[in-house]
Amino acid sequence: MAITEAEFRRIWDGVWHSKAYTSVIGESYEDGFAMHISSVPNPIDKETLTHFVAGWQQAFPDGRMEIHNVTVDGDNVWCYWTSTGTHSDTYLNIPATGNKVAYQGMDLYTFANGKVAKIIDLPDALTLLRQLGALPA
Repeated sequence: MAITEAEFRRIWDGVWHSKAYTSVIGESYEDGFAMHISSVPNPIDKETLTHFVAGWQQAFPDGRMEIHNVTVDGDNVWCYWTSTGTHSDTYLNIPATGNKVAYQGMDLYTFANGKVAKIIDLPDALTLLRQLGALPA
């Protein structure tokens, strides 16, 4: 069964904009899930994703992951997004700076049996690290 845009957005919002992200990930992601982030050498699994989201929500309590464009093709979903928020706690081992961040990325989600099986994540990590003061502007 192909995923719909509405179902994809429900999962996206449940992960990034809800304190119930643990249950959304548990229910909506395959057990063998893998996320390939362009700036991270090895794929992360479902448990690691759960910890990553917890850290992101803590570091950016006003954080938003706004989707600008979604394309659904069968079991594949492409989305273009912008992440914004105020860096209020340690993130990526960078202590809170109080800086406001805004960076963009693109993701390819692959679904199997109605659940997220794989994500290829292409965030603009360079812009994020510059905004956090970890790299020169």
